[in-house]
Amino acid sequence: MAAPKLVPLALCLAFATPALAQTAPPPPSTVELGQAPAQDESAVVAELTVVAKPRGPAIWLVEKDGAKLYILGSAAPLPHQLKWESPRLNKALDKASLVLVPPQAAVGVTQAAGFLLSFGGGLRQPMGKALEDQLPPDLKARFVESRNQARKGAGEYKNWKPGVAGFLLLSDFRQAAGLSEAKPVSTVERMAKARKLKVKAVGQYRMSAVTSIVSKLSPEDQLYCLRVALDEIAYDGAHSTTIGQDWAEGDLGSVRARYRASGAQRCLLRAPGGPALLEKGVDQTTQAMTDALKRPGVTVAVVDLGFLLPANGVLDRLKAGGATVSSPVE
Repeated sequence: MAAPKLVPLALCLAFATPALAQTAPPPPSTVELGQAPAQDESAVVAELTVVAKPRGPAIWLVEKDGAKLYILGSAAPLPHQLKWESPRLNKALDKASLVLVPPQAAVGVTQAAGFLLSFGGGLRQPMGKALEDQLPPDLKARFVESRNQARKGAGEYKNWKPGVAGFLLLSDFRQAAGLSEAKPVSTVERMAKARKLKVKAVGQYRMSAVTSIVSKLSPEDQLYCLRVALDEIAYDGAHSTTIGQDWAEGDLGSVRARYRASGAQRCLLRAPGGPALLEKGVDQTTQAMTDALKRPGVTVAVVDLGFLLPANGVLDRLKAGGATVSSPVE
């Protein structure tokens, strides 16, 4: 397997979405961005209610000292062929001078060989062992069924440990199912570049930081991570017609239900250093948004909904720092 495939794996794990509480759908006459906040739900999101649902995905307007920051909540994966419109996003981009996108992996194709020499041992099966031969019968059956759906052979994953193989298979399954892990960020980047706007990542994320944590998973936790990855494959397969549509229509209740079961987040929480890595992602994103509010004018940012919706997420922290958060209707 080509080493560059580990880049989406690392990003999937590094920016895994936190667990969210499912809420009841709002009445048709209003849009409630959350009911009374649950213990693990953002108080800022829960208190925002807008009349007459605007078209398009959820967007928040954060203001401080005259600066404006429009935050588009992203929810990968999205269908490659998904058509969506957002007048609010278009108007925000027309006013903006900067677009912020999520962190990028700090490893390229030319670094892959050195990366595997340094970290591959902790991610690969011992010499002479093959993945599927080491799996319990129930997991092997599920794994084989999922890789057949992804149109992949056993050789694609035989050298990887179970947790790594599971999330590589999840990425392959999504590709085969027509789901893109790059959207909506790649779409917003194209919209920004068409307007000749500066596009900046909020930082870089070292792939080695993620994979070194994953390499410390116990054999039992490796199997656990494989199970949750297979659960996510099953969920994506059963909801392929609604994944993306819920996001595009701003249906946060349905999006919460999907993000509540993030396999990558549950996997990382089992690993030494995993919780700190997840916290670092929220903190890094919050700091980038805070810096954006120190510059004059308008900034547009794309932030994973998993960083926005939980209690003490990015929106809660921005409000605690003195910013005003609202849901723009225009």
